[in-house]
Amino acid sequence: MSDSLNVSRRKFMIGGLATAVVAGAGLLTGCTTQSPAPQEPDAAGNWDAESDVVVIGFGCAGGGAAVSAAEAGASVLVLESLPIPGGTTRVSGGALWVPANPLQKKEGIKDSIEEGRQYMQKGNDGQVEEELINVYLENGPKVVEFLMNKLQVEFKFGYPDYHPEWPGGKRLGRSLSPAYNGKGSGEALMAALYDYTVAKGVKFSLNTHAKKLIKDDSGKVIGVIAYQDGKEMRVKANKGVVLATGGFEWDKTLLKTYQRGPVEASVVFNPGSGGGIYSCGDGLRMAMEAGADLRNMNESWGVMVYLLPGWEEEVANYRQNAKDYKKSTWKTIMGDWFLWRGKPGTIIVNKDGKRFMNEACDYDTSAYPFYERDTYGENRWRNLPAFVIADSVQWSKYGIAGAKGDNVPDYITKADTLAELAQKLGIDAKGLEATVAEFNKYASQKPPKDPLFHRGESYFDRFASGDYAMAQADPENPACTLAPLTKGPYYGIQIHSANCGTCGGARINGKAQVIDVHGNVIPNLYAAGNVAGLGGPGITYHGPGNPIAGGVIFGYLAGTDAATKA
Repeated sequence: MSDSLNVSRRKFMIGGLATAVVAGAGLLTGCTTQSPAPQEPDAAGNWDAESDVVVIGFGCAGGGAAVSAAEAGASVLVLESLPIPGGTTRVSGGALWVPANPLQKKEGIKDSIEEGRQYMQKGNDGQVEEELINVYLENGPKVVEFLMNKLQVEFKFGYPDYHPEWPGGKRLGRSLSPAYNGKGSGEALMAALYDYTVAKGVKFSLNTHAKKLIKDDSGKVIGVIAYQDGKEMRVKANKGVVLATGGFEWDKTLLKTYQRGPVEASVVFNPGSGGGIYSCGDGLRMAMEAGADLRNMNESWGVMVYLLPGWEEEVANYRQNAKDYKKSTWKTIMGDWFLWRGKPGTIIVNKDGKRFMNEACDYDTSAYPFYERDTYGENRWRNLPAFVIADSVQWSKYGIAGAKGDNVPDYITKADTLAELAQKLGIDAKGLEATVAEFNKYASQKPPKDPLFHRGESYFDRFASGDYAMAQADPENPACTLAPLTKGPYYGIQIHSANCGTCGGARINGKAQVIDVHGNVIPNLYAAGNVAGLGGPGITYHGPGNPIAGGVIFGYLAGTDAATKA
């Protein structure tokens, strides 16, 4: 291993993909690797590299761990599977969701940790350890201040909370969008974290795939077995190992074992050592092998996607040629975050032609109704398959899946009548006609209503999912997202259950220490980000930037605790 593979800022910003080719051309396959099986660890010595703190993966969680450990004076080595650092965060929106943050205070926006706690508890229904919520809230503002003052990251306010009408919810101030050195979004956040770590002397070993933790006879984690260019390397960690490897969103075996229902794809494209399509949960497997307890494993950051023609071939081609890719997003897997499905004149129906959701809700909540089963007959998934339906007024103004107006690609189905559209899409025609008639009865009122699913009642529905110009003019008007479907031709496309990352993994405490199945700390082992069983914390995606904030906060705590050990 080279002493340091600190990449230039230019190379970091250009980006790139993994150099190792994942074996096999399957789509959602189990975790595969070109590396041989690790030999049983020998704690006696023969180390190829050594550092106080070893961080596995450099997305938001790994970045948080590396900067805090280095800030505390520890030597830090980052093992990153890709040829560049940044993980999924680098190609994300990069926002941080933090109640009672310094920017709110500066701008005079009232918020408090107690209001944040009230809001977060509402969304979790008791399915979260209170310690994790408290730690998130108490340390979030401190981490934001650190990023602003030490790393020179600038923030501006983003979207509202996903449920601003809940007790403790806010319409403005908690979601912070980053900017740094002329860059924005996740690229800005990760560039700032990278620059600061390099300035602090953090070393990077890129194209390096961690596969196994090394323990001594007492059960303390003392190192890592990894592979670089197919060669095994043993890395000693004097004070701690931080798992920051991301989720398991493209691992068929783990998804089938732990997720609550079908997950057809993920928008995650260019992940770190554990997340997405590249290495499929290596960090999770290392934690499990070390005896880690698990939490939140049936949860993910949900989203609905359009799977365009050729998507399977694109995924397979990526698997075979990952090292040659220079892009960072799928062309044929298109997430409908809140882009089209919540616009006026649009509904979503199941095979029976029935609506089953508030089409304007946030993207995580949009995945919930996919996992309902019938209680009769074949007990099928009630809302799979699902279809987005729009009339010609909506199509001309907004469109669906990146197309509108005269541009009607082959993946969009068009028909003069609802009955004809239903026949082409495989939907019950009478069911669809009845649903549209009922929807139109209330959507035509002034103001429009949705008594069935309450679409448009939340500020988020109107501001984020609805017509933005209308919301700016009158943010209380439900017509921002509600309008009848009255004029043909009509347009439709199937929409699928997916995610933008899993959020279950190793159980951690408030210091980000990994907890074993007996409730004891595994000495010197930490986890943060999507490899940890943290979630929001818990089962709810609270607002834009919630996953990244959790990753940075608990990564920061992990690095600090590891570095300050005697």
